[in-house]
Amino acid sequence: MAKARFTEMFKSIKIGSVELKNRLAMAPVTTNFSTAGYPTEEFIAFLSARARGGVGLLVTPPAVNLFPGSPTHVLFPLLCEKAHLPLWNEVVESIHAFGAKAFGQVLVGGVGRQTAKGTVSKAPSSVPIVRIPPESIPQKSKEYEIRKGLPSLWDRYADLPEPVELTTEEIKWIEDAYAKTARLMKDAGFDGAELHFAHGYLGDNFLSPRTNLRTDAYGGSLENRARIFRNSLVKVRAQVGPDFVVGVRLTGDEHVLGGTTPEDSCKIAEIGQDYGLDYVHLTAGCWEAVKWYVPEEDGTMLPEAQLMKQTLKIPVITPSIHKPENAEKAIKQGKTDMVSLCRPLIADPEWPKKVAAGEEKKIRKCIRCLGCLQRTRRGLGLRCEVNREVGQERYNPEYYRSSAPNWKEYCLPR
Repeated sequence: MAKARFTEMFKSIKIGSVELKNRLAMAPVTTNFSTAGYPTEEFIAFLSARARGGVGLLVTPPAVNLFPGSPTHVLFPLLCEKAHLPLWNEVVESIHAFGAKAFGQVLVGGVGRQTAKGTVSKAPSSVPIVRIPPESIPQKSKEYEIRKGLPSLWDRYADLPEPVELTTEEIKWIEDAYAKTARLMKDAGFDGAELHFAHGYLGDNFLSPRTNLRTDAYGGSLENRARIFRNSLVKVRAQVGPDFVVGVRLTGDEHVLGGTTPEDSCKIAEIGQDYGLDYVHLTAGCWEAVKWYVPEEDGTMLPEAQLMKQTLKIPVITPSIHKPENAEKAIKQGKTDMVSLCRPLIADPEWPKKVAAGEEKKIRKCIRCLGCLQRTRRGLGLRCEVNREVGQERYNPEYYRSSAPNWKEYCLPR
């Protein structure tokens, strides 16, 4: 066996009350592996494979609590009532059995202004998407479409309908829904909850001065734009208590003229820290700046992470660092506390194990073609151009819970 070259990423770290065995996380990804709002066997097996691969933390795909009749992806798994608890508990127990901690991501209300043609969504202000600038579209994604003979995915996001402006009562419903779903996550056995305020979706629409044009208590100044985030966090804490981990997925830089800046995001994160936030999980861009959302290069979000590290006392998690040497360097230099992997773990769930064993040359590398995203945004199940097992994990006995080292702990109630 080769000698491991990297050590910093495999040091333990504590987030709130939860200790993680290493500084590698699985970032959330939409899989479309759910039916009628419930996680499926494939959903569980897909996550079990990534937990088995050695990450210390796995943040699940968004658990959604929607406005009644809200137009959004029909294949999102829901978590808004007790009927959803048993299958989410299966998800958590499987992740635990394979040795990782589980945080659940919470997405509330709907998709905001990033809706689809033929539907009308709700947002803080009636600011529609006109188009995705061609220069914002990742080149490898264009090449994928040409290779597969597909019509442009990005043309679907032109001239979208104006969202309906939310009422104050609906905004308070959103705040309460964050708290309700976070409480359900605690009841399901999760180790923490991650509130979704990123990627140009509904929560993020409030934070951005570009998409929040309100003149009431939820618009205008940064403090007002962040009011829904602060109120949601306070209500979540009231439901889950002081020891349950609560984090946020936050856009560090929107990369759109007039949008959220790194300085804005630092101030928003500081507000969260003052009200009991345990960590920040960074991202960048939105659909109109998609090349920053799913970058084609390593480390594009490290400048924002480094800025946050200078002002926050809580851990910062940074995504989109595919190469082990770059992840190690970023952690060692103190630019980030943890690195989250999404596409690299889709391509090779054993990325952490191989790096820990000094076998990084055996990693099945993500080619950043965005075939994964192309599939899910077209309403299909997640797949990968370099890993044909994706979407078929349920057939591999290695990912059955009975194959997990800690499986006996989850056979009977504790």
